[in-house]
Amino acid sequence: MTKFTRALISVSVIAMMPVIAGAAGTYYNGNLYQSPQRYGSNAGGYYNNYGAGRVYGQNQSMTVRNTTTRVTKKSSKKQTTNNAKQGFQLNAYLSHEKADWDFEMKNAKSELRYDGIAWNVLSGEAAYYFGSSVPMQVKVGGRYGVQFGEISMIDDDISNGGYGSADMYGGTVSGYAMSVGTSKDGKQYGFNAAFGLTDFFKMGRVKVTPSIGYRYFKHELKTSNNSGLTMDVFNDYCETFGEETQCYPFVGLVPFYDASGNVIYVTDSEGNTVPAHLIISGGEYNWNEILSLIPSNTVGVNIDLGDTYYYHQTGTSHKYETIWQGPYVALDMEYAINDYNLVTAGVEFGLPMYESKGDQPYRIDWAHPTSVKDKGDFGDAYHLGLNAMWSTAVSDTVMLSLGLTYDYYKVSDADASTYYNAAYYQPILNELNDIVAHYNSLDPASLTELQKAEKLYYEQQQQELEGVKLNGWSDTAKGEIKSIYSSMGIRAGVSIKF
Repeated sequence: MTKFTRALISVSVIAMMPVIAGAAGTYYNGNLYQSPQRYGSNAGGYYNNYGAGRVYGQNQSMTVRNTTTRVTKKSSKKQTTNNAKQGFQLNAYLSHEKADWDFEMKNAKSELRYDGIAWNVLSGEAAYYFGSSVPMQVKVGGRYGVQFGEISMIDDDISNGGYGSADMYGGTVSGYAMSVGTSKDGKQYGFNAAFGLTDFFKMGRVKVTPSIGYRYFKHELKTSNNSGLTMDVFNDYCETFGEETQCYPFVGLVPFYDASGNVIYVTDSEGNTVPAHLIISGGEYNWNEILSLIPSNTVGVNIDLGDTYYYHQTGTSHKYETIWQGPYVALDMEYAINDYNLVTAGVEFGLPMYESKGDQPYRIDWAHPTSVKDKGDFGDAYHLGLNAMWSTAVSDTVMLSLGLTYDYYKVSDADASTYYNAAYYQPILNELNDIVAHYNSLDPASLTELQKAEKLYYEQQQQELEGVKLNGWSDTAKGEIKSIYSSMGIRAGVSIKF
């Protein structure tokens, strides 16, 4: 109804007030209708309550009855707007969302963060209401989103204490790394289906619909133009200055090879027969002394700095596809402000299963296109969804809406699997097999404490790689992953009834 029509009716009602005032008491008393027995032979006395001595003729009585008929029809029409929902309804929405995705590995002490992701999302929903005789409903929805603009991704292997701590050479070596890249061109997909009991609860003018459903949500994020620093430190060469600790980088010469490609074994000053190597982490190095210790039959000298270097990766350095899918329960509430305006709100709680596949193409030690895969079983994750919306009618079948959305997904203790490059690790395993075979050829009783420690270290490395090989060059860490995705958005939409 247009503003002009409503204004015209208002003026007409005001103009007719003197007539209606006498007629109103014949059928309305605040409970809408009087008993029909008020009409009849005693009508004249009834009218006298409003004007003693006034006499109504036949035509005037007909006018009153006609007025009654018209108002009664109007009242019936108003009641139809409160009938139970029935038939098809289509909803279409355009949203702008801000989101964060953060996941970390507990034992590996690594964390990956995508903060401030902007999404433009197009979504739709089709609903069918069975009507008052069967107060049920079915809804099916879908969504597609694209990343808007660029953000920075941070791959952080420093904040949680570093990674890859290992006991070796009589001490402990740890790695620390951090890189920052550009994330853009991400995508998201989703669909859901639900069955509900339409307006099952009523609290005054608030109607509540409970429902159960299944939701699928997937987001894809990529990183390029990634730059980083990584460093291995020998923890036995760390110094503390007040509240600050400084660790010198790991430097070593390990191992040496002869012209035939065999590992050279030497006897040190303590009588230990070991693969020729030297750890030289510390403040100052006497390179003349170091060079004098290198065996004469060594072919070339390799200085091992561990994972200590700067890198820049122009192409795609990280790519992740993450899926949250599972059942949920929801409550949708509806409050009619008037015949033309409606406020709705909803809360959803789900138990999705979690799966994330990652690829880091520049990691030559990892397999591709799947480098890592995280998986959470039913009950490891949960989803909380909230929404609120205001809708206004522009016709009998079309409504426009504006509202807010919030989603929070979290998984704890998901399993993490890493897939290794066999072509990279098989030569390393072959070398470890040679070193362990050498130690096994020695008399165990003659081994010094240093030799025993090194033998144990190489055996552990060998057994670990053998286990990875037997597992198809993959390794799984149980309960390793904690992952959180959260978003907040504003959306506008249109609803059409059929």
